[in-house]
Amino acid sequence: MEHPSGLLWTASVSEHEESAPDFSQRATYSYLIGTMIAVNAIKDIYLLVDGPECVQSKTQFIRGNHDLLSTLTSVSGHHRVAHTALHPSVMSKGREDSLRETLQRIASHPFAEAVLLTSMPMAAVTAVDYERLCKQVSRETSRPVLSVLGRSLTGDWMEGYAEVLFTLARHLDLSQTKSDPSKVAIVGYLFDRNEGDHRGNVREIRRILSRLGLETVSIWLEGQSFKELKRVQEAGVILSFPYGRKAADWIARRTGARLIECEYPFGLLATERFVRQVGRETGREELAEKVIRDELTEVVPPLEFMIPFYFQNRRVIYVGDPVLAVGVAETAHLLGAEVSCVVITNMEKHCGNLAERLPGRPEVVIYPKMKTMLRVLQRRRSEPRLSLLVANSSGVGMLLTPGVGTVELGFPSFHTHWLSEYPFLGFRGFLAFVERLANAMRVAEVDAWARRIWDESLTQGASKAAEDS
Repeated sequence: MEHPSGLLWTASVSEHEESAPDFSQRATYSYLIGTMIAVNAIKDIYLLVDGPECVQSKTQFIRGNHDLLSTLTSVSGHHRVAHTALHPSVMSKGREDSLRETLQRIASHPFAEAVLLTSMPMAAVTAVDYERLCKQVSRETSRPVLSVLGRSLTGDWMEGYAEVLFTLARHLDLSQTKSDPSKVAIVGYLFDRNEGDHRGNVREIRRILSRLGLETVSIWLEGQSFKELKRVQEAGVILSFPYGRKAADWIARRTGARLIECEYPFGLLATERFVRQVGRETGREELAEKVIRDELTEVVPPLEFMIPFYFQNRRVIYVGDPVLAVGVAETAHLLGAEVSCVVITNMEKHCGNLAERLPGRPEVVIYPKMKTMLRVLQRRRSEPRLSLLVANSSGVGMLLTPGVGTVELGFPSFHTHWLSEYPFLGFRGFLAFVERLANAMRVAEVDAWARRIWDESLTQGASKAAEDS
């Protein structure tokens, strides 16, 4: 079962379990949790889930575990995620009146600028016309009430997040402002929590684009209000990021803005490519090269000592989503290390040609079950020069090897939090990420050394005590 601790699979696998069929869960998080991540990133939008009471417990994967600053739930009892408490005994009865009444109550809340409605599979099979209900309640309350397709049986959290963005892109009124070619908007940024890492990322992306002479009027998403989402219509250029490609395409079609499909600026090389692409597509090629040169003069010198004495010839394992995988692998390669194994904790449809984009052609395992992932990682425990595990919470605790450091990255990150701004994207985010890698590796080495010394000391002390007695 999923659990916010993220540490359910630390035990070793026995020979019997090795040969037994794997009936454990998949190493990912659900579509519904992805929709909640998106709701968490828009501070005044509410979500109603047509489903059982267990819906409420799923907010705990975000609130208080992954995101200490989440507002999905409140001690006041006015939570931003609600459910219909659907029970099998009432599934065959007409539920539209009660659904409409619940939607009306939520939409009438003074802090609810908009309401989303989605469903669990057990509710979706009853064929309620959610779209019609939402339109009806929207007319009655004069508040946007939007239906998000329920795809929990076929999608994971990445798809749930993207579907919320697509729903907003389809239904928002984007016809009131004339776009400006010097203004850009980013659609498809994963703002998975309100903490300092993502606040820092947003600031860093805006800083880089401003150096290119471009004003970033909107980032979908960045913790903004529902009304602020509409500023996307001011942009003459839409920068499409991987976590919301479909929404970016839809907005560009609706507003007439130019669409540029960008890679995630995670890692130094990816950030350089991002700046060059935006510069080339907006007629700022010379300025883009100057920006890169200026940034490299700040980023590269601090690495002079660290590369040969910290990273050279080391090996790294990555566990997480496919978007961050390339940045981790390229960063390791740039520093003189290599990623030897990549475990993707999302569905294969999100991966594309991922294996071809990873330097060094590491072993790639996609969407494994939990026990299979544990077996893969345990086989790597004795790998020569293995020094780092970069993983989301699904992988943390699975590689308990002395001297191997752990850096928690991506969704979910239950054990690492940032109260101050600490980006991992862009040029400054690259340096910050390298700092984390180096510090984690050194701490693990000191810990392993100290444990050996203490073990030897205790053993010698016990032997001496036995001799004296």
